[in-house]
Amino acid sequence: MPVKSFSLLSFEDLVLLRDDLVEPGTMSWLLREHASLLFPGWLFAGWKGDESVGRKAWPARLLMALLLLRHSEAGQTRVGAIRRAATDAAWRAALRLPWSEKPPTEKTLREFEAFLKENHPDIERPRYELGFEHWTRLCRDAGLVGEAPVWVADSTPMWCFGAVLGTVRLLGDGLRSLAQLWASARKVALRTVALEWDSLLLIAKSTKGFFEGTDWSDMEARSTVLAELVSTVALATEQVLAGLLTVRSNKRKRLARRCKNLLRVVEEDLEATEDGGLRVRQRRSAKRLISVTDPDAQHFRKSASKVCSGFKIHALGDAVSGLVLALSVTPGGVHDSTQMVPLLERAKALRVDIEEVLADTAYGGMETRNAAREIGVEVVAPPVRNSRKGDGLGREDFAIDFEAQVMTCPGGVSTSRCTSFENGRPRSFTWAKGSESGCSCRESCLVHKTRPRKDGSLGPPRRRIVLHPDEEGLRAVRAEWANPRRELATAAVPRVSA
Repeated sequence: MPVKSFSLLSFEDLVLLRDDLVEPGTMSWLLREHASLLFPGWLFAGWKGDESVGRKAWPARLLMALLLLRHSEAGQTRVGAIRRAATDAAWRAALRLPWSEKPPTEKTLREFEAFLKENHPDIERPRYELGFEHWTRLCRDAGLVGEAPVWVADSTPMWCFGAVLGTVRLLGDGLRSLAQLWASARKVALRTVALEWDSLLLIAKSTKGFFEGTDWSDMEARSTVLAELVSTVALATEQVLAGLLTVRSNKRKRLARRCKNLLRVVEEDLEATEDGGLRVRQRRSAKRLISVTDPDAQHFRKSASKVCSGFKIHALGDAVSGLVLALSVTPGGVHDSTQMVPLLERAKALRVDIEEVLADTAYGGMETRNAAREIGVEVVAPPVRNSRKGDGLGREDFAIDFEAQVMTCPGGVSTSRCTSFENGRPRSFTWAKGSESGCSCRESCLVHKTRPRKDGSLGPPRRRIVLHPDEEGLRAVRAEWANPRRELATAAVPRVSA
């Protein structure tokens, strides 16, 4: 399959080369002027066009440029990007696509995206990762990073592509999309599937419109709607899964995935009532399905007051120049700290002199700090909050002699009764029965420390303090951050968004 080649011969095509058509510094200008530098041939080894026979394939450089344009302006669908490439002169100039040529189809663009996710045959890593690292090296070699970079790590929400829906619309819209897929795979009319599943919802314009007359404040009415949806889901998934082998193999995976997601919504979101009806669970898992078309998306909190839906982008880069060295995308429920070490490993492959990274409290746990130290990087982040609750005493209020393994409470009562971790560090300290009788802090440190007896009654209070696996390191970090100089030095660092 040879590669298509284009020649700009007509007057209209020569317009694409005019300097005033694309503004210098924009994405279109960058792609038009430096495509050969940005898209080296080795990156696309294995793409269609390596063969000398067959239908001509679209050049990988053009498709890569189109993908970058698609995501350069807050993102858009593949179909939307192709439509714009058909009419936007600046985009055509970036692609160097003659006016006589139609842009590639949505199928071609989708196939190329799947190609980029595959491992490169020579390096065994996804091509999109290799492309990102290639561009980062170009910026590094061009001197974008100065002599005094400030390396920072942070995360930011990324909205999911699919619509985020409530339980009723998840089931209703999911059923309608499953019916459309099933009708297409069998090459029958959608009405035929609606008759087989005995549900007019499948041919309705929308789930919300189909149940427009429902009084959602009436528990019985809501239960009736949910029962109807669940019954249709059960029938539909049973028929689809039983008939998968009767449709083309390239349709089976998507059909099976949609059935799995619908059954997952029923299991996670619904529960039986005392009178045998159905209702939506009041407390649902944070990892519940929120979008049928984007099943990996999750609800999550960016802060105490801000709830987001979708994914997180984790980034590590230079706050001075704005260059990002490493990126990762995870479901929203994944904690920021889990991504610090992978980001550091990727970044150090591009810039070995990274010795310190600034971050927020999410990266301030000792596990993250210790893992980063093992690869030679110090994480500068506020420590995690202490264990003190209300007016009571927290673990940090007790003094510890780690060498002698002795803990002393604020009232001056000491104990050497402790258990230890495998590495010899103390795990917990316990005071002998009756040792609290003359202690001045007795009331504040015995709150909620009672133990249940075998008969169910509560026994006398027991003073027991459980330590962090790296309690000594945690206390050292908290002591360091208690120094006002540390806070002032950190506040002076410019803050950038991921």
